[in-house]
Amino acid sequence: MGLALFFFYLLTTSGHGPYGDEKHYVKVAENILMHGRPILEEIQRRADGQVLTTANYSWLPLGQSLLLLPFAALELMTRELFPAALWFIPHLVLNCLPAAESAAICALLFLLIRLSGRFRTELSLSLRGALAAALATGLATQLWPASRTLFADLSAALLLLFAVYSLVQFRHAHAGIGWALAAAWAAALAVLCKNTFILPVPALSAYGAWTIVERKKNRPINKDLIYLICMAALPFILVAVAQLGFNHLRYGSIWLSGYHERREGEFGFSNPLWAGLYGILLSPGRSLFLYSPLCLLAFFGARKFFRSAPAEAALLAGMSLPLLFTYAKWWAWDGGWEWGNRFHLFLIPLLMWLSTSAWAWLGRKSLPAAARRAYQGSLILLIALSVYVQGLGVLIHPAAYWAMAGADEMSILIQRGYEKGVWDIRDNMLLLHYVPQFSPLAAHHWLIWATWNRYRLDERALAASAPWYSLNPKWAPKNVSPYLGFDLWFLQVRAEETAARYATILIAALLIVMISLAIIRLKASITDSS
Repeated sequence: MGLALFFFYLLTTSGHGPYGDEKHYVKVAENILMHGRPILEEIQRRADGQVLTTANYSWLPLGQSLLLLPFAALELMTRELFPAALWFIPHLVLNCLPAAESAAICALLFLLIRLSGRFRTELSLSLRGALAAALATGLATQLWPASRTLFADLSAALLLLFAVYSLVQFRHAHAGIGWALAAAWAAALAVLCKNTFILPVPALSAYGAWTIVERKKNRPINKDLIYLICMAALPFILVAVAQLGFNHLRYGSIWLSGYHERREGEFGFSNPLWAGLYGILLSPGRSLFLYSPLCLLAFFGARKFFRSAPAEAALLAGMSLPLLFTYAKWWAWDGGWEWGNRFHLFLIPLLMWLSTSAWAWLGRKSLPAAARRAYQGSLILLIALSVYVQGLGVLIHPAAYWAMAGADEMSILIQRGYEKGVWDIRDNMLLLHYVPQFSPLAAHHWLIWATWNRYRLDERALAASAPWYSLNPKWAPKNVSPYLGFDLWFLQVRAEETAARYATILIAALLIVMISLAIIRLKASITDSS
């Protein structure tokens, strides 16, 4: 299943290169490889034609760039080996990291659901049910659009989920202390990728400590306990040394992490908590449940999960709530110019784990046939809606609408910038975040329609179909064409480049074959298990 999703993600990966924070991560990784220094090199051409190269440090943590090292090395090699017309080959190589991470999250979720069923029969799902839940997570949540980005949030989400899985193995499968140490390393690396992920560590530590207390009732583990504490602390010590050393290298102080400059330093955690929570959970522009409707199933499965596995429920709450509240207080709670809210990717597999008992209804024979069909039909509709939402984020470049909103002729969408004491509202995308007609979901639906009809209709007709046009025709965009186009790598090859076109067909066919082989192997595994 993981392999099938990995090749599918590569087949549907983006046609645009890294931008924003993504570009910083990649550039730092490339400079580590080429110059041995974690720097950002900027090349500027002066008016007199002279080229100036400046070296700066990124304010972002180092973890994501370190994870990118092998992929950046292969990308640099393929960029040298292949002509510029075959740009998509190094692009695919670099995007292997997020594709593998999203696929791995779904595979871990499957294993976690199966493990839960072994220690709590109330949470038991059949092999097919667990596969359905994991595959739906991969195709019908924001993990699919996230598989096309290089942000650190996806890496941190994978590492956090692996830490959870390792600790559950340690407690319920009576596995060796190697699983507890694996959880410690995963949590520490998550902190190196995103420093805010230090917040779930106390909950993970408490769960691990509770497991050790339970084990001591059966046999003494004093020697193992001392060894475990020392070895579990080691990755956090190494990460702390690496982060503090990086801080000193950049700013001359170990206490400055990079978020003391620019708007981050001025605004910080100044957002009202309830406003941030509303934006994250309920707003039409950024709600987690609008961008991943499948996560609504967590509300139907949470009660049974809490009753059946109270320790695991406490673990999920202890990990999730501190991160949720912290991001809600952050001035840029929305996550920037990206599809959905990337800060909360870590919540998706955790919510899907909570929904386990909701999926169990699929196979309940005690239900009347009509009720079972109604439930199955509702679930299919929810999955179809969720897949459609992900398609909106995959087919259109995530920055296209934000760039259109920032254009001069669309100044209605951008409010004035923050001015202390004059205009104290920090969010200059209020309409896009809080008004349904301006929501990126509605805008991407329109951009897909406009892309499909761009050769049939003129600019005026395309603009008149904008979702906010009905509010005020004066707000119609003046130039729609520059923002149109499907954001898939195999559609970005120019028709006149014959070699590139044949290479595109070959690579796409190979990926389809690999997906098919993985599905065939998956079916064989299900048959054997049955």
